[in-house]
Amino acid sequence: MKKHVPWHLFFLLALLAFSVQSCLWFGSSNSGNFQTKTTKSGQKIGVSNAVFKGKIYFTISGDLFVLDGARTLTQLTHGIEVRDPAVSPDRKWIAFIERYYNYSNLAMMSTNGGPVHILLSGAGGFQPNPPFAPKNTFNWYAQPSWSADSKSVLFLSDLQKNYFWANYQYGDLGTDFDQSPFLDMQVFTLSIANPPSRDTVMNSGIVAYADYGDGGDQYPSYRPGHPDQIIYTHFTYDAKTRTQQVVQLYMEDPKAIIDHPEIHYHPGDPGASFDPAIAITPPGTTVTNIEPNFSPDGNSVAYIRNIDATHMGLYVMPVPPSNITTDPNNPTMQKAALIPYQKSSLIVSGNFISQPVWSPDGKQLAYLAYSNNTFDIWLANVTLNTKTGVHTMQGSPIQLTSTNGALNADSRPFWTA
Repeated sequence: MKKHVPWHLFFLLALLAFSVQSCLWFGSSNSGNFQTKTTKSGQKIGVSNAVFKGKIYFTISGDLFVLDGARTLTQLTHGIEVRDPAVSPDRKWIAFIERYYNYSNLAMMSTNGGPVHILLSGAGGFQPNPPFAPKNTFNWYAQPSWSADSKSVLFLSDLQKNYFWANYQYGDLGTDFDQSPFLDMQVFTLSIANPPSRDTVMNSGIVAYADYGDGGDQYPSYRPGHPDQIIYTHFTYDAKTRTQQVVQLYMEDPKAIIDHPEIHYHPGDPGASFDPAIAITPPGTTVTNIEPNFSPDGNSVAYIRNIDATHMGLYVMPVPPSNITTDPNNPTMQKAALIPYQKSSLIVSGNFISQPVWSPDGKQLAYLAYSNNTFDIWLANVTLNTKTGVHTMQGSPIQLTSTNGALNADSRPFWTA
């Protein structure tokens, strides 16, 4: 027997659909105008007529693609699981992550295609470690980002999981040792000309530390025009109770740890020691600020903030004064570093908004938005009021891709000229 759906249920469903669409700024003029592209795996991918310049790199079902302003979609990899593409400033190389079941590799390839070069392998195994649990020698790498000279790469890793925390002294006399593995991701760097071993990177390639147990760091990158400054997301607990999660954006001198061994920077407990980094967003336990991305001129930061329990926003804020990273533990500097956050402007909001990236000319932002049970790439035109320093969106965002759930939302796109 055919079931009849009450009319009021149709009304509620329609209202829900409308509310979700309004949150994601649907109804743009290009709705439904997609050119169909077919991948090597036979997937049908839609590309809209949204206007943009340059090339956008992203991953679909683990394969790396590049889309240019003429709507040419080129598949660069097949048969390996790729994430986090990043093109070098000289546009010769693409750094990315190869994912496997127990580990990942930090790799790169030419922007013209060709063989994949492994910079760091995360392959390992399980070794006996009595009387403790077996030691895991696999490693994870993630989210590479290039230096301005295209000679080195920042990236995340758990390289120090069996190195530092297992030997960390705690207690009033400093005689007790915590044997817990330090699994949190931290920021490292290496030269691509002569990639060092894992042990070398672990010991001398550390750039930014994590605090134990709450997720570590995310999305490190250099500030354009400022090789002495990086930005990243930092996960920790509140210093008072160690129970409330605090998620902030931090800036740092990438050589602070290596150049100042006398300060004894180390990963560990929040607020327990001098920190080589300085927070540029407040330490609230209810508001999180994540996924920073510098504008091409290095003067603004796009980032994601949770607005409430069901909405996220893409914001843009000015960059704090350049001297804040020179003395990150100075209370005066710490206050100055938080002032620009108050000038943040909301660009677009939705149920799920993530992974913002700037166009090379700084006039557009690409980001991932969730709609109809799938993530896709959207574009927003933005303009800067030079008098107020505030960015605003012009018109409505436009959906760039239609991937039917195949876009990897855990992989940030990359936009280059």
